[in-house]
Amino acid sequence: MDDLLIALRAIVALGAVLALLLFLSRRLQKSQAKGTSPLSELVPKRLAALVSRTPRRTSSGARAKPERITVVARSGLGGRASLVVAEFGGIRYVLGVSEHGINLVDTQEAAPVEAGAEEPATQDLPATAEERPLKSIA
Repeated sequence: MDDLLIALRAIVALGAVLALLLFLSRRLQKSQAKGTSPLSELVPKRLAALVSRTPRRTSSGARAKPERITVVARSGLGGRASLVVAEFGGIRYVLGVSEHGINLVDTQEAAPVEAGAEEPATQDLPATAEERPLKSIA
């Protein structure tokens, strides 16, 4: 008799779980067809209208404009590997890029750019990479 009650209890619990899953799947299908949230019908409409009217506050107040990442140079090394020089926050990063991932090769401070300065002439630049000294900051 005990075994029969345990089996009956398990069948009832399984039926309740299956009924709950069926109810939730139908509710989700209906909300996706309408394009709304599945929980939107649980919130009273007056409260939802009030929440949509109030402006959202950010924890940091006014957000600062994010800095941009600039790709300064790119050179293919063969196959799917390349060497990329990217600048962010006044630091230039030399990155090795391949199909297996991105590796940091070196970092150096970027040359400061003055507001009225023009691009340097090509004869002022070193002819090869060996002539240019690297200032590593890593």
